[in-house]
Amino acid sequence: MAPPATTGSGSSAAGSPSAVSQASAARAGGGEFCPHAVQELREGKQELIIKVQALKKELAEWRGRMGQQVETYRSDLSALQSSLTTDMGSLRGELAGVKARICAQLEANDGALAALRAAGAGDPPTVAALALAAPGSSSGSGAA
Repeated sequence: MAPPATTGSGSSAAGSPSAVSQASAARAGGGEFCPHAVQELREGKQELIIKVQALKKELAEWRGRMGQQVETYRSDLSALQSSLTTDMGSLRGELAGVKARICAQLEANDGALAALRAAGAGDPPTVAALALAAPGSSSGSGAA
């Protein structure tokens, strides 16, 4: 059974200029297309449909792969952010401890220097050594 012939500007999915020119060149007498030309157009249309479907499938697969990568990267980034937050908290705690120890040591040093100054107020070598040991502290505060 032969397929019905198409006339005019019916739906030719081929759409390429060469396919259209082939169709118009294959026109036989009374406005109908040559069956051979119609068959070629249908085959071309089918090939294009198959290519478009393959491209759609490839695009869907690519989108799926990209979606998986994005989710993997988001998960990794979230884990890194959590780890960084934990590490920052730990470092802040350690820094506060170091700061407290330094402050306590400075206070202890100030007390020890004051005691040494008081004990060696009349001894010139002790006064000179204390002045060199603590250049930032008040060196003129000797006890009477």
